[in-house]
Amino acid sequence: MLRRLSLVLLAVWATSAWAQSVISAHSGVIHYVEGKATLDGKGVQPKFGEFPDVKPGQTLAVEGAPTEVLLTPGVFLRLDENSSFRMVSNKLDDTRVEIVSGSALIEVGELLQDNAITVLLHDAQIALLKKGLYRFDADPARLRVYDGEARVTSGSETIVAKKGREVEFGGVLSARNFDTKETDAFYRWSSRRAEYLAQANISAAKAAGGMGYTSSNWAWNPWYGMFTFIPMSGMYYSPFGWYFYSPRAVYYYVYAPAYSYGGGGAGSTAGRSVVNTTPHYDRSVGYTVAPRSAISSVGPSGGRMSSGGGMSSGGGMSSGGGPRGGGGGSLGSVGGGGGARGSSGGGGSRGH
Repeated sequence: MLRRLSLVLLAVWATSAWAQSVISAHSGVIHYVEGKATLDGKGVQPKFGEFPDVKPGQTLAVEGAPTEVLLTPGVFLRLDENSSFRMVSNKLDDTRVEIVSGSALIEVGELLQDNAITVLLHDAQIALLKKGLYRFDADPARLRVYDGEARVTSGSETIVAKKGREVEFGGVLSARNFDTKETDAFYRWSSRRAEYLAQANISAAKAAGGMGYTSSNWAWNPWYGMFTFIPMSGMYYSPFGWYFYSPRAVYYYVYAPAYSYGGGGAGSTAGRSVVNTTPHYDRSVGYTVAPRSAISSVGPSGGRMSSGGGMSSGGGMSSGGGPRGGGGGSLGSVGGGGGARGSSGGGGSRGH
């Protein structure tokens, strides 16, 4: 009887937890701290389900390990170890951050019509114009566009940098090519964070399907103890190689039954499975089949099938550090805060 009552209470809690779904009032929610973080010199100690935020005028500094901050819906700011940024404005229609020291990666999954992201670096203002992945280094001051498009303004000069272009600051503004395959430990850590969020998206998007979502937003996933991004329609394909589903897309591509058909006669498909070329959940193999064979897939249980290994029941990687990083160390199961350093809460070692 007691066990049955506990299950009922758990179900009620889970339903109410899903309901407290969005945090779209402002930018700057400190979503995940792996090392030591301070706000204006005071220690930051996030608790499960409680997330402090960076208010205008405050500076967030991290030591020892990277940190993840949520900006406008679909925009992730990841700050490398021994780095800092200042929040100039946390308004959704005019989010402005200044990179003070170290390095930051900003992943833009969606830019809603009334949202805007501007990064201040050195003496320049950098407006992020499209979905993509942008890296900012303070010393030497530099912007790298791994994917997307950014408008850079310094004094009276303005240039537009697109995918595969970098801009160095301190002289005349100019853009040149760089190798987008050139990565480091911070890039690989960011890829693993994107993977955790994509795994949390699957069950969150399914739950959101019956909750009347009307726009893209952050959504709380109580089972993962973290927020994730849910696009309003279609799918968002992260530059790191992970899918984020909308409520409708997650049913169609993940939870809808896979199909097969056959028939008699020469040249028929009898005895052979015929599957969609778009990503969908294939029950015969137990994971999501993606259209790009080189990209590892995320299944609805939180597991992952790597291109060269087996299924990880807890949602971890069998090897490597992400689809592009390589050699990034192993990951544990994803639980609690979705960590990335091999803690029991859900992480693995950070690759170098």
